[in-house]
Amino acid sequence: MKSFDVPLKLDPKEVIAKAKVAAKESGVQMEGNETKGFFKGHGIEGHYSIAKDILAIEITKKPMIMPWSLIETKLRNYFG
Repeated sequence: MKSFDVPLKLDPKEVIAKAKVAAKESGVQMEGNETKGFFKGHGIEGHYSIAKDILAIEITKKPMIMPWSLIETKLRNYFG
């Protein structure tokens, strides 16, 4: 399990709307709203929560061969 925070540059509703589109295009299931939710796809599972302008992400499952750094970079791109 790994956690990290992403500072939000946009309104949380806008960030989540964009992330849902990107997730769908990549074949990732994403459910939630501007306060909390989860994602699942390509062997990765986790959840997120938003407080003020900080999005906290917790990854609960990942493929053994996939490095944490790659997962974090991809998720930062979805939500950033």
